[in-house]
Amino acid sequence: MKPFDPELLRQVPAARAPVAALSVAGVLAGTLAVAQAVCLAWLASTVVTGGELTAPLAWTVALLVLRGLVAGAQESVAGWAGQRVASGMRSQLLRRWSGLPEESRPQPDDAVRRATDGVAAIEPYVARYLPALVAAAVVPALSLLTLLVVDVWAALIVLLTLPLMPIFAILIGSHTREETRTRWDAMTDLAGHFLDVVRGLPTLVAYGRAERQVAVVAEVGRRHRVATVRTLRTAFLSTVALELLATISVALVAVCVGLRLAFGAMDLQVAMTAILLAPEAYWPIRRVGAEFHNAADGAEALEQLGQDLTPTTPPSTPSGVRVAVDTLAYRHPGRADTLRDLTLTTPPGPGLTALTGPSGAGKTTLLELIAGLRLPSAGSVSAPSAHLATQRPLLLPGSVRENLALACPDASDAEMRLALQRVGLWEALVVREGLDTVLGDDGFGLSAGQRGRLGLARALVSTAPLVLLDEPTAHLAADALPEIHALVTELARHRRVIVATHDLDLADHADQRWRIPLAARLDRGRQVPSPTAARPLSTETPVSAPQTGGGVALDAGDAVTTSPPTLLHRWIPSPQRRLTLATAVGGLATTSGVALTATSGWLIVQASYQPVVLTLLVAIVGVRAFGLARPVLRYAERIVSHDVALETLAAERTRAFRRLIPLTPARLGRRSRGEVLTAVVRDLDDVTDEKVRVTVPLWGAVLASAVAALVVGAFLAPAGLVVLAASVVVLLLGRAGQALEQSAHQDLVTARGAVRSLATLVTAQLTQVQAVTGVGHADRLVDRIDTAHHGEDSAARSLSRARGVVVALTWGVIAAAVGTVGWLAGQAFVAGTLSGPVAALVVLTPMAIAEAWATVPEIFGARARAQAARGRLATLFAQQPAVAQERDARPPAADRTAAVGVPVVTDAAVGVAVVTDAAPVVSTDAVQAAWDAAAVEPDLAPVSLRLQPGERLVLTGPNGVGKSTLLAVLARHLDPTVGTYSHGATEVRDLPLSQVRRRIAVADDEPHAFQGTVRANLVLACPDARDEDLVAALRAVDLGHWFDQLPDGLETRLLGLSGGERTRLSLARGILSRRPVLLLDEPTAHLDEVSASRVLECLGHGLQSVVMVSHDMRPASWRELPLTAAAQTPATSVSSHRDLTSSAARSR
Repeated sequence: MKPFDPELLRQVPAARAPVAALSVAGVLAGTLAVAQAVCLAWLASTVVTGGELTAPLAWTVALLVLRGLVAGAQESVAGWAGQRVASGMRSQLLRRWSGLPEESRPQPDDAVRRATDGVAAIEPYVARYLPALVAAAVVPALSLLTLLVVDVWAALIVLLTLPLMPIFAILIGSHTREETRTRWDAMTDLAGHFLDVVRGLPTLVAYGRAERQVAVVAEVGRRHRVATVRTLRTAFLSTVALELLATISVALVAVCVGLRLAFGAMDLQVAMTAILLAPEAYWPIRRVGAEFHNAADGAEALEQLGQDLTPTTPPSTPSGVRVAVDTLAYRHPGRADTLRDLTLTTPPGPGLTALTGPSGAGKTTLLELIAGLRLPSAGSVSAPSAHLATQRPLLLPGSVRENLALACPDASDAEMRLALQRVGLWEALVVREGLDTVLGDDGFGLSAGQRGRLGLARALVSTAPLVLLDEPTAHLAADALPEIHALVTELARHRRVIVATHDLDLADHADQRWRIPLAARLDRGRQVPSPTAARPLSTETPVSAPQTGGGVALDAGDAVTTSPPTLLHRWIPSPQRRLTLATAVGGLATTSGVALTATSGWLIVQASYQPVVLTLLVAIVGVRAFGLARPVLRYAERIVSHDVALETLAAERTRAFRRLIPLTPARLGRRSRGEVLTAVVRDLDDVTDEKVRVTVPLWGAVLASAVAALVVGAFLAPAGLVVLAASVVVLLLGRAGQALEQSAHQDLVTARGAVRSLATLVTAQLTQVQAVTGVGHADRLVDRIDTAHHGEDSAARSLSRARGVVVALTWGVIAAAVGTVGWLAGQAFVAGTLSGPVAALVVLTPMAIAEAWATVPEIFGARARAQAARGRLATLFAQQPAVAQERDARPPAADRTAAVGVPVVTDAAVGVAVVTDAAPVVSTDAVQAAWDAAAVEPDLAPVSLRLQPGERLVLTGPNGVGKSTLLAVLARHLDPTVGTYSHGATEVRDLPLSQVRRRIAVADDEPHAFQGTVRANLVLACPDARDEDLVAALRAVDLGHWFDQLPDGLETRLLGLSGGERTRLSLARGILSRRPVLLLDEPTAHLDEVSASRVLECLGHGLQSVVMVSHDMRPASWRELPLTAAAQTPATSVSSHRDLTSSAARSR
């Protein structure tokens, strides 16, 4: 970690102008500070000698006003400079990453952190630290030259002690480097955990594991707090060391000056100038130390970004449309070969090539290798630029038009409408808003089949010569398949099309077929349980056993621990009381600084009268005490206040996660992943920052101002009133600045949320982005982020202008206070009511308190930012849950299932508690439902059904008629708007929500696999399951071959799962859960015929009730309930093979 890396200016051109402007302004401000010290010494010495005050007063006030104008200009530039540089860096990162295969980029979690928090850390680094670094290189030399002219001996002392400061800074900084890296690792854990948990929150809610994750979130927050406080201790220590060294050095100057004054060997004005000028030589380096903790984050971010800022050249593609694969092999990290020694070639020109083979054979991986999204482990791939329509199409929040334009920015509306008509989606969209129909994150608002059609339409509008389709018919109704087959065949007449499919009818249309075999098993030399699919699961533990243990983001064996309390935590356990302590300590630190300057002035003037040295000892001890107390107290205040803020942040983040749980999935779901991550990370940071950046410094400034006004007023009442009035005016200016900035802060927080949300979504799904846009051609998406950047930059400019005005006005108040108090002190000295030493104390006090006054605009700005962030959080959490919460207390554990009113037994075949009498497990009576609480039309038309114990039910029908919506109602993820839903004889809203959900297992159409081990992903459904239970469940869903290839068995971390493997893993969870009812959303959509048959055979065993949405084959023993659109058939009550009705085309 370097204090400054010139590569920043070379690789990020946007940084050059802001850094140059801020550096010039910093040097100019330092120069004015030197001139101000000279003029203030002139004013003080003139006051205590009774001279003419006009000239020194005029120069001092003018310099302060000029310094205020420069400070205002600095604030105006700094407010947007860091934002501009961060925006440019984020765009460069995404453009570079979009041109690299997955193996050459950071892992998604790390990439998200770098593109969000990492880039954000550059803002204070550029806006504050680098200008301070430049000023530290120039201003001390200027101060030293000025001091050399004033007093050679004082200059010599400064010359000898000044080099010690950077040496101390370097020694402390080397330790800070390691601490910062540890903190960044903790931030990576935090970002990765939230990203993974938010994605999988519907799964956690479905299996009753979300509350367990609350403790995990708290633990991750604790780790973040510990790592951050450890880093801050070291970073703040640099500030203390530099300030103590500066204090000792200035004390040496003061001793030299004081002794020479006492013996009459020095003029008072020269002595006063030397005393006030010496600190200015050390101040720029002290400021660098004060900004060091910002530099630590920013410099570490720059070092980690490294070559990521270097632009890449899009990969060259061969001419023609021939695809050649030569002895290709690919292996996911920690896995056996997915593909091995594969050699395939397509004919030249257009045509249709079909990839077939069992699930998990590597068909999707091969398509990604052909598209250039991955690097082969061995062999080579030659292919033209390609468009890949993935199993789960990339659909970002925005309009249908914007999502189609990702593949072809120049496509006209007519071309887009034609493509949508050809795939059969236009009718569903035209009743809404056509191309302007707004989709949520991940295509929320469309069914799985409609999402697939939209992905296929995007392939049609793309101009890529090679089109790759990954199971384009997986989620489509049977009556739609001939139309899509004809469409793919027609597309292949004009372009080369390679389609991975389990649809044998589609494969029959191909002029070339590649069958991809499963790779050979990996001999790990360990025993594995029998591959028998029907192996029974353990039933030794009751179904109602408490769900403890396990884990998701943390491994199953990780224990959630708590850190031992520190001594301060034991003495003062309340965070609010510790914050009060920090506020008091901060006020004392500020007061010590004021007292140091004022007492030093008194001491110098008193020494000029050449008294007995012993009479000065009290004042000398006071100066030493104040000089040592200021940095030590400031260090204590910072550590305590930051610890309280971080503890509060961890608690608030945990509370926020808990509040998200009842909103999942219907009110939150996949629509707001980026927004939620922004809320629980950045917005909560701003809210809790209020304690550190508002509460403590504001009350510290108020305390110091009150003490200053009282002390000055005790000697000269009018001057005390001036100090008090100036304090009030400064606070009022800060409050007015807050009102002036409030609107800009709201715009900035909103724009920042949009940028971070979009950057998070794009970065986390960059492989899918490349599939749509092509490798190295994601300009359209980066342009969307740049558009959001423009809004952020505009808000930052408005904010910085407002802040600059308030800062300039504050310095104007300081100038007026210093001038007025100086004039009053001069008049009082001439009148004989003030002695010379006291007059010096009175004159210097307003300038000493100015340091605290100058921070007031920033304090109130932080308050405005916190209020804006708090408003965003309130909007997020203001949503009402889509399901009624528990009305009754949870029944005793021994009678939880029986409380539903249905007797149970345990099925010996699969270890599942099931119903034994003739009462239905579930029944609905004319239920309607809507995903949007404000929707006028329901997404599910009236439906009545009765599901008997152990019955297998298949919901079929066209895409978009509401099959998934009905599953959501049955799972109690969505309450019906009309009608009743009952378990046994009891309406579900009269039962505890957790009790109803505990009886139902869910596997949706896009199940989530957490970034943990295989074991952790399975035990969340059944924490007490034994290893043989876990393996038996995997084999039962035809994952035996996959499991046999895992290098570490159940401890293998999940990477590179195919769609079919992810679906079957979700089915294994459902089997392990031992729940009476299993809801499945197209579980065989991504499976080959053999695997699908095995899975359906497994599901057909035992007495477990199953409701399955499917467009594929079904066993003859399963009852089929075809759903039709509401416009076709009136509401019907169904108890056997009769039709159900559904809702408008937009339903899921």
